[in-house]
Amino acid sequence: MHKYITLFFSAALFLCACNGKPEPKDVLKPEAMARVLTEMHIIDGTMYNVMQTPDSLYKYGAGKYAAMFTRMHTSAAQFNKSMQFYGSQPDKLLAIYDQVDVTIKAKMDSLNKVQVNEAKAARKADSLKNLNIKTKTDSARKVISTVNRPALNADSLRNVNNKAKAEMIKRLRTRKANGNAKPAANPNI
Repeated sequence: MHKYITLFFSAALFLCACNGKPEPKDVLKPEAMARVLTEMHIIDGTMYNVMQTPDSLYKYGAGKYAAMFTRMHTSAAQFNKSMQFYGSQPDKLLAIYDQVDVTIKAKMDSLNKVQVNEAKAARKADSLKNLNIKTKTDSARKVISTVNRPALNADSLRNVNNKAKAEMIKRLRTRKANGNAKPAANPNI
């Protein structure tokens, strides 16, 4: 009896393992199914940012899914049939999802590289902006010094007047020493 039970379960296991269902004609090929599922999961990811109300998936996602099916040259009915078929073939569905996983990881890696490059460019632009701010500050100081030009001119006029006074006093002293001294018209000079 033990032999018959073992033989029965061995035959049942063999027959279940040899599921010889051929792929129907209207089912997507595994590569096409992987592309459709990749796009579908990307759309699902974009829907994550939409406010979650009961009909938000229908409201915001139906048009995106329809556009995706058009781009992929398939229909929702063909996708549903393909999903039912591959759902009954777990090994094939697992292989398809392995392709989906690899594709999504590759897209995320390239997206991360782009974001890193954009961040570097933004930091570089900020550092250039900081340099420009310093230059503007320096030029503002120059502007301030030109704005205060009348005060500087007044100081330089005082210096000129002081020099002129000193020179006049020197001339007068030399005239006095020579005996040709004339009285000054302005005693302050």
